[in-house]
Parts: sequence; structure tokens; C-alpha cells
Amino acid sequence: MISRVLVAALIAVVPASVSAQASPYLPIDDIAYRYVDALIARDALGGLSLMERPYHVGRIRAAIDSARTKPMSRVTSSYIDALSIAIRRYELRLDSDSPNTRAPFRAKATFDFYATGQTSSLRELMLADWNEDVKPAMGGYFVMGGGHLAASVRALLDNRLNTDPEFAGRKDRSIAGRAEDAYIGGQWKYAEAAFGRVARSWGPIGLAGLQLGNDAYTYDHLYARAGTERIHLSTVIAKLENYVLSPGVESSRYFSTHRLAFNRGRFEGGLSESFLYSGVGRGLEFSLINPFNVYALSWRNERTDGNLSFGGDLAWRSRKLGNYSLQVLMDDIQIDRCDSVCREPSSYGFTFTAEGIPALGDQKLFASYTRVSNLAYHTPNVSERYAIYSVGLGRGWSDYDEVRGGLDIALIPRTPLRLYVAHRRQGEGDYRLPYPDESEYATTPAIFSGTIWKTTRLALSGAALIGRDFDLSFDAGVNRSVNRYHTDGKNETKAEGRGRVTWRPRWLVRFD
Repeated sequence: MISRVLVAALIAVVPASVSAQASPYLPIDDIAYRYVDALIARDALGGLSLMERPYHVGRIRAAIDSARTKPMSRVTSSYIDALSIAIRRYELRLDSDSPNTRAPFRAKATFDFYATGQTSSLRELMLADWNEDVKPAMGGYFVMGGGHLAASVRALLDNRLNTDPEFAGRKDRSIAGRAEDAYIGGQWKYAEAAFGRVARSWGPIGLAGLQLGNDAYTYDHLYARAGTERIHLSTVIAKLENYVLSPGVESSRYFSTHRLAFNRGRFEGGLSESFLYSGVGRGLEFSLINPFNVYALSWRNERTDGNLSFGGDLAWRSRKLGNYSLQVLMDDIQIDRCDSVCREPSSYGFTFTAEGIPALGDQKLFASYTRVSNLAYHTPNVSERYAIYSVGLGRGWSDYDEVRGGLDIALIPRTPLRLYVAHRRQGEGDYRLPYPDESEYATTPAIFSGTIWKTTRLALSGAALIGRDFDLSFDAGVNRSVNRYHTDGKNETKAEGRGRVTWRPRWLVRFD
């Protein structure tokens, strides 16, 4: 009820005369982002944020049109062509529409068939579980919109879900499925509002955001944004699943986060807060759904109980030197004077990335380092863990660090490739486990608890659009594990990977 009131209020205050054309989101897991990432690394797509996803399809189309006016290599030009084809299933505008006028209300439906082959049912290949299988699937796509309105539904029938330990849905069905996207939104010149489910991430390209990431399966939420590209405020508000305290007694759980972002020339950045709160019979609280409120002050002054965290990020886009970003999470930094209750190790995370570093010709280098501490996303109140259905709302894992680097290869038309080596150290800390007792605070490490599982991976990842009907994406390599599953002396080497082949029939149903 509250979310409907908020959307209606926002619509009411936005001028109806604005001539902006709404467009659906491009889902973060779509193959199109392989081309987007490769093009951004070569400074070929301007106007797209380095820190906020998903993008609107209309923004990507505008970036493509602008890129076509600039000189570029044959392979980079082929990426532009492939990206243009890949996003068509989400577009409502026709080539015959005038770019300066609104398109009429339209809808269309399409579908695809795909198969996933993998050596791990766990999506994180650095922690592959060796469960090999090949699973068939299909996806149905429906988009509609016109004027200020856009909506989309993406439903999947995918038996890979039956084997994924992070998928919390039913796994006793012969055909597994879920609604991956289902939202409706309004877009205007200075404001945007959407309600439903779609993956979002506020973080560097290639990694889930530390406060708001896309590692969890999509969930319903209210999203709003006000401002311009120069400066804007975004917010996400969600009702999470209840936590069962005892038979018949459940703690309601809610999540609120907001980010104040700026864009100045080739710099962009933001400051953010997140608050996860819970309680038996507790409902949405206005102080925590007000995007302009400062959660930290309500937490202090109004004794609003919950899990508070802060974030900050900064990105720099250089024409000649590549793109660089830094993101920091402060989950629980101890600054108070109090007894032993406040002496637990600090919880934090940070990420640094460098993309598009010049190499030979059109080839680029990339590198990243990320760290998430032992007790991040974790509080003594188990119902306030920073997760939905046991997968993190930011990152999907804690108590680890990872360094990664490699070569971004542009040699084959329509086929962006990344050759990389990565090294991960994974401690036994997990936000799904009970919080340490007060008596254990002094001996609880800030990072790398227990036996460290070390994984070094050499791999090649990439994607290819084959004609207009088929696409391929993959990540294939070799893992060298030391102390696998945190077992001393359990050292193993094995090929690990995941690949997906998709057939996109040209059948299309339009409702104009």
C-alpha cells in the first residue's frame, strides 16, 4: 500500500509535458553487456554510468548512434553491430519512428531456447563444487510501453535452478522456473519510478556492488530516482522474506538503501547508506522509506533499530589511460566508547578496478582487487543479516579477497574475449552462520577465519553473436585449489567452466 502511494505521489508531482520516451531496462545478465563492457573499455560508448546498472535500452541505443559517428576499428565496429542486434528484443521504438517524437504505445512478445553446460552448480566458479550437468531451458520475453511508461516480464523455465544451492525456490519439479524480471515504471526528464523485480547493482563494472548488488536472485522492490545525470538521488525499498524465530513466530524484514550520485566531466561518484531492519509485527517505517532522510541520524536520534552501513565510490574515465573505479563499504566500524559489546572486529569491504588499460593496438589490459571482511553483512540479530533468501543483497560472499588481471582481446568480429588469471583467498566466515559470542570477539579475525581455501584460476571468458539467431557465452579454465573446502592438505587441480548456447527464433508477436 505504501509503495503504491509513493509511486502515485511521485507521478503527481512530475510535469506531464516532458517529452522523454520511456524504455525498458536491459537485464544485467543479458549477453549484450559483454559488448557494452568491451566498448566502454575502448571509450566507444559515452553517457553510460560506470557505477549504476541496469541501463535503459533507450540510453544504450542513443550511445550506439553516437558511437557510429566516430572512427573505430573493424572489430570494435562489429561489437556495435552485435550490441544493436542483441538489444532489439527489448526495444519498442521502430526504425521508422522519428527520433524527436514519442512512439505510440506498443507491446511485443518473443522467446528463446538455450542450454547451459557447467562443471559447478554453484554460480561462483572460483568456489566450484564439481557438480557437472547440462540443462535445457527457455525464456519468454514481453515488453510494453509508450510515452512515459515502460514495463517488462521475463519468465524462465530453467532446470539449472534445481541444482543451484543458492536458489531458494522449489527443487522437486521436473521443470524449474521463475519470473526473473517483472516490473512497471515511469520515466520523465527529472524523475523515474519503478516497481517490481529486476537486478540492480551500484558498483564497478564486472563486480556486484558492495551495498546493492546482483548476486541475489531478483526480488520485488520500489525504485525511485530524482535529478539529472549531473546529480541525482536513487533509492531502493524492499520487503524481504520473513525470518522464522520459532513455530508461528516470524520476524518481518525490510531493506532500504539510497545513493546520492554526481557526474562531473569524466568523474562520477556517490555516497550511499543502507538500512536493514526487522521485528515481530514491525512494518515499513516512514523515516526509512524517505529517500532524503539520513538513516544514520534516525538510527542515533530516534533509536531506530537495525543494521546500518555506509558506502562511497568514485570512478574516472580517461580517453587514453582507461577507466578506474574505487568503492568502499563501512558495515560496522567501531568508534564508540562502550563495553565489550562494541569490541567486535570491524566489518568492511572495498574494491578497486582498472579497465581499458592500453596495450597493443585494440587490445586492452584489466585488473581488480576486492576484499570483504569476515563479519560483513552480519549482526548479532540473525534476522538482520544483509541477505534475501540467504544470498547477499550486496556481495554473495564474505571473508574473502580476490585479485584478478588479464587481457581484453578484440581480434575476432562480434567476439569479445577476456583471458585472465585470478587468485582468491576464502576464509570460513559466512554471514549465514551465527554471529560470534561476546567472549569470542577478541579472538575473531577481521578477515580470513579458520582454514583459508585458496584458488588460482586461469581462464578464458567471452561471448559471440552468431548471425541473428544464435549466441554463445562461456567462462572456461583451470582451477588450482589449496585447502579445498577449508580442509588442510586437500589440494586439487581441475578444469572448471560454464557455457551457454542460445537460439533466438525470429518469431515475434506485436501489439501496436
